Amino acid sequence: MNETTKFTGNPIIPDPAADPTMVQFGDKYYVYPSFGGISEVGFGTWSSQDLTDWKNEGMILKFADLGWANKDAWAPDIIERNGKYYFYFSAASSIGVAVSDTPTGPFVDPLGKPLIDFEEDMSTIDPCVFMDDDCRTYLYWGATFYGKMFMRELNADMISFKGEKQVAFDYSLEKDYHCEGSFVFKRNNLYYYLWSEYIWCDSPALYKDHSYRVNYAVSERPEGPFTKELSRVPILSTDMELEFIGPGHNSVLNVPGTDEHYIIYHQHQGDAKFRRANIDRLTFNKFGAINTVRMTREGVPARPIYCWLSHATTGVHPAGKDKAFTLGTRLGADEIETVALYANGEVVYAGGYADTLIWEAPKAGVYKVFAVVTDKEGKSYATKALNADVV
Repeated sequence: MNETTKFTGNPIIPDPAADPTMVQFGDKYYVYPSFGGISEVGFGTWSSQDLTDWKNEGMILKFADLGWANKDAWAPDIIERNGKYYFYFSAASSIGVAVSDTPTGPFVDPLGKPLIDFEEDMSTIDPCVFMDDDCRTYLYWGATFYGKMFMRELNADMISFKGEKQVAFDYSLEKDYHCEGSFVFKRNNLYYYLWSEYIWCDSPALYKDHSYRVNYAVSERPEGPFTKELSRVPILSTDMELEFIGPGHNSVLNVPGTDEHYIIYHQHQGDAKFRRANIDRLTFNKFGAINTVRMTREGVPARPIYCWLSHATTGVHPAGKDKAFTLGTRLGADEIETVALYANGEVVYAGGYADTLIWEAPKAGVYKVFAVVTDKEGKSYATKALNADVV
C-alpha cells in the first residue's frame, strides 16, 4: 500500500451501519444505511467529499413523523429526479417513500401510507430504485424464503406505479432458499441484478454453509428475467482470515465517465447485530462477468469529485424555455479549457468555463443531462448525469 495515498479503510463508518446504499449527489458521496448513528427510529445519512472522512449528517427521516409505522427502519435507497430526492425505505414490513429538496432532508412522506403494503412474511422490504438511460424508473424489492423477488415500474412522479408487479428474480429450485437485498445497475447495455442469499446472521459451518453472500444475474432488459446460474459462484463471501463475516446487502457506485465501480456492503466480525459498512473495488472480466471481490482492510483510494452539475431550478421544465444548470468544480477556472453539456448524448452547450450552463429552448422530452469538463492538459472529467423532464 502506497503510504502517500489516502485510503478509505474498512469499515468506512465508525458506527454500526447495515444495508448501505452509497450514491453521489453534487459534490459529495452519501451513505444511507440501516442504523448508522441515528438518535431515534428512522434513518440518517453520512457524507464525504472523497470517500474518506465521513461526516454524520444526522436524522433525515423520523418515524415519529410517519402515521403508519414505528419500527423496522431498514434497507433504504434513494434517487434524484428533476432536482427532488426520493427516498425509498422499509418500515413495518412495508415499503414507503419520502421526498426532500436536499439529500440530507428532512424527508416528508407525500402519501401518508405505504407505497407498497405488507403482503406476506418479509416479501415487502428492501427497495432498490433504478433509472434507465431513457429515464424509465423501476423499483425492485423483496426478501423471501422461496427464491423470488419483485419489480414494478414507477410513474414519473416517483410516488406511484404504472403497470403490474412482476417477478424480477426467480430461483425456486432450492428448498427454503432465502434471498433479499436487490441492487440493479447497468454496464455496457447489460443489466446486472445483485442480491444477497441465505441468512444475514449465519456464519460458515463445516458441513453446511448457508452464510450470507452476494450473487448476481444479468439480463438485456431491466424487467428481466434475471435467473440464477446454477454454476455461478458468489462474488462476495466470508473471509475468515480478515474476520469479515456474512458480507452482503450491497450497493454499487460508478465513477461518472469511467468504468470504475465500487461495491459497498456490510459485514460483521462474529456478532451480526453489529454490521459495519465496507467499500472495495468491483471489476469485470473481458466477457462482462463480475470478478470475485477481494475484501480488504485498506478499502479504496480517496476519490475526489472534481466536477458536478445541479439544476438551477427544480421540477418539471416547460418546453421552449431556456434551462439552466449550475456547474461546480474543484478545478480552478484558469485550469479549464472547455465545457460541454450533453442531453441524451447531443451537445446542447459548448464553450469555456462558466458556472451557469444554458440549454437553449429544449424540446419536450425526457433527458439524461451531464457535462464534460476538459482541463488545459487535455484531461476530461464527466459529471454525474441528471434527469430532466421537459413538457
